[in-house]
Amino acid sequence: MPSILDKIIGTGSTKEPEAGGYSEIDLSEFEENIEGEVPRMYVKIAELTGLEQLPKLKEEVYKGNTLLIDISATKRDKLTLERVIKELKHVTGDIHGDIAGIGEDQIIVTPHNVKIDRTKVVVRM
Repeated sequence: MPSILDKIIGTGSTKEPEAGGYSEIDLSEFEENIEGEVPRMYVKIAELTGLEQLPKLKEEVYKGNTLLIDISATKRDKLTLERVIKELKHVTGDIHGDIAGIGEDQIIVTPHNVKIDRTKVVVRM
């Protein structure tokens, strides 16, 4: 029978778990009771296909939500894309939010209490 110390820190063995075996982790001590609690902000996903969506996108940012917008469908229409980005930059200026591109096909728009760090996180293994 393993000692308490072995249960807490392990035996130091690097033996792989048996096939089909798993161990459950009880996360209940880390979870808070959030029933009835309303979030202050949502992260919403949108796909931009035309100018008709612009009022709804602006409304979501004014409500304090973060938008992750797929712009790949409008990349061919440079005029529409430039107008939408200009309008969203105006909104972020009004509310002191932030806007940035993510790769070639996405932009992120954040409300006043969220800033985008433009440096990439580098993970070395």
